[in-house]
Amino acid sequence: MKQLSLSTFNKKKLSVSIFNNLMTTAHEIAQINPLGLPDLVKAILRPLQAEHIYFVAERDPHNAPPAIDRYNFFMRDQPWRLSWVYGDGAYAEGERINPEPFRVRLGKDLVLPTCWNRSRFEGALASIGSQKTTAWTDRTWRADSNHNVLIWLPWGIAFVLGGNHSISAGILAGEGEVEATEVYDLGQVIDQVRCDGKVYVRIDNGEVIARVTDVRRAAVFEIGRIMRDNGISAFPEALRQGQLETLVATRNLTIR
Repeated sequence: MKQLSLSTFNKKKLSVSIFNNLMTTAHEIAQINPLGLPDLVKAILRPLQAEHIYFVAERDPHNAPPAIDRYNFFMRDQPWRLSWVYGDGAYAEGERINPEPFRVRLGKDLVLPTCWNRSRFEGALASIGSQKTTAWTDRTWRADSNHNVLIWLPWGIAFVLGGNHSISAGILAGEGEVEATEVYDLGQVIDQVRCDGKVYVRIDNGEVIARVTDVRRAAVFEIGRIMRDNGISAFPEALRQGQLETLVATRNLTIR
């Protein structure tokens, strides 16, 4: 059996401690007011957001970080490891939700872009944002067809699939909204997978699906369970609007 070095053992022990402390915080927030849980998710993942915005500025040219891969966000090769949740051969990531009511607020919501080109990053920061408006040019952030954002519920994580540099400028300027292109509810995954800060396991049979590679993301995964247990989700207004529209359509009602 391969033995862990003392430094590796201590790192693993520290990682589990971070996970446990985050989960304790989540449970305590839920006891006070579970509506605070989406903000805890933001607090945990804001450093990841910041790193993927500014890394391109501190690295050598052509050495930008890879984009945040949602398929490996919680566990490596997530779609294939979870194929049993959706059925054999399925390449799904959750229940598809009508994206029309969902608008991502760049200055408020948890948006994860990755800036990969320094000159585009520099240009976007120098020219986008209402505070850069002059007497001759309106620099207010505006959405366009290049912007592509996908949302995971219940956490409200918005992955940027297009328009990374201009969306990053909007985040930093604290302005702008983007219509969601796709929205998925991963509640079915949460209901069938559990994480203890060390591994992800199937709830039905205890089979280990994957080892934890990021304890903060692992904590976010489990915070999603607390959110579901308390009937909480990010983007509640959009969900209510979508449910109302579905009710109207199925019952042939008219909104007055």
